[in-house]
Amino acid sequence: MNRELPIYLPIKVILLILIQAFIFSKMALFGFISPMIYIILLYIYPTHKNRSLWITWGFLFGLCLDILLDTLALHATVLVFMAYLRPKVMRVIFGLNFEQKSFRIQQAPIAQRYAFIATAVFLHHLIYFSLEAFSWSKWMLVLEKTFTTGLFSFIFSLLLITLLSPKKK
Repeated sequence: MNRELPIYLPIKVILLILIQAFIFSKMALFGFISPMIYIILLYIYPTHKNRSLWITWGFLFGLCLDILLDTLALHATVLVFMAYLRPKVMRVIFGLNFEQKSFRIQQAPIAQRYAFIATAVFLHHLIYFSLEAFSWSKWMLVLEKTFTTGLFSFIFSLLLITLLSPKKK
């Protein structure tokens, strides 16, 4: 069965949203860390697809999470911003290679893939927790949450990417 067919992207997205809403958001590692794994949407979305469509989908995915988690549009805001930043982050990590139609993140060297995921997780969490705190006086708390939650989000994201990736023969 070919996991690269267009039908599998919506299935993966729905699964990620449900896993985030009903499993990972209920976790409280060390009392306060709830990994955010839905950030791997930035990893699995094809690089050659329409950018405006991706920003719209980012909003809708985030809105679904906000409705399920009652988070006042934080996820929608952050996913729209990350969908906008994705090409810029990819240009820094992958160079001009990502602009080729044949480029796929999954085929890039593992160090570049990890760097992309780590950068996306860090930026996502920094923006998310900054909006959540909405105060400059809480910058240490924002950084603490960004790094602690980011570390576990990165680890769980790598595990899920491994599980969702097609097996090489």
